[in-house]
Amino acid sequence: MAGKKIKIVTIGGGTGAPIIIKSLLLAGFKNISAITASMDSGGKTGLIRSDERDRIIAISDVLRTLISLIHPKDRQKPNIKAFIDLLDYTDGRNRNLGYTLYYSLLEKYRNDFTKVQKHLETLMSVKFQGQAIPVSLSPTNIRFTTTSGGTHTGEHILDRLSHSKNFVNHVFLEPSAPSTKEAQEALRQATHIIYCPGSLYGSIISNFLPEGINQALKDSKATKILVANLTSTRNQTHRFTPSKYLKVFQKYTQLTTPFDILISPHLSTKQFNKKHPNIKALYQNTHSHFLGWNKEQLRILKPKGIKTITRDIYSITPKLGRLRHDPKKLAKIFKKIIITK
Repeated sequence: MAGKKIKIVTIGGGTGAPIIIKSLLLAGFKNISAITASMDSGGKTGLIRSDERDRIIAISDVLRTLISLIHPKDRQKPNIKAFIDLLDYTDGRNRNLGYTLYYSLLEKYRNDFTKVQKHLETLMSVKFQGQAIPVSLSPTNIRFTTTSGGTHTGEHILDRLSHSKNFVNHVFLEPSAPSTKEAQEALRQATHIIYCPGSLYGSIISNFLPEGINQALKDSKATKILVANLTSTRNQTHRFTPSKYLKVFQKYTQLTTPFDILISPHLSTKQFNKKHPNIKALYQNTHSHFLGWNKEQLRILKPKGIKTITRDIYSITPKLGRLRHDPKKLAKIFKKIIITK
């Protein structure tokens, strides 16, 4: 199982990275380096960054991912649950207590996020099972162009246009920004790198944009694993195939083989729609669909040296009928494919 020589790095944010991290913890792995984007411009983070005239990074994904590094057993302790509740609290002015605390600690420790993490460990009397690493500490925003010829600034606009047919065709940073040395070093030392599910450009590709990340990925000898999304986003992954995933990752990682393993659902879109017509209808209302592929679509990856693993990796929430990656099911897969050398 998990050994001392195994060094796992996750790349992603949003709700996708915490699910993958939980899966890894359930599988028995520790010392996870979780690299997250720091360019979010939406929601409560966006308001804070706007108030500060974009002179600070976004810490929403960093904090969310850091909390996910608390082992599931420890999260049940009364003091931890109480503290997490406080971090989630938002007052009448839409100010989030967790973000305020993290920004204050960043200021106290002069942007040393490692010291911030240690302070929070002391405060909560808990040991995080790894480290949450912002990909950059330089304030910047993503910019993207679309098939209509337009250029937009900010992840909040990317999210706002998520139901649009105006497809994203290029994304970059403005201004350019260097990556953190910690992110580069984690990638170079990794035995396994996992690209988490989530917003393709906002949560995943944005991590490849800071200077130094492409070279670190090139230097890395890690086995790279892509956990595919379960559903599409209209302006990013509509009718996406494994071949399209490969091309996008090749473009932004600058690697011929950006991932060695693809983990995807065991059902094709057609099979899923037949099995779950009600869920299909729910997602159609938001111009989204199940992302599953048949054998022919997956076969194209084999000549590239990429292994495909198709398994039942999802669950459906009973109330709202939402598709979610299932941590317990993923944990079983990670146990099999991440092996001590």
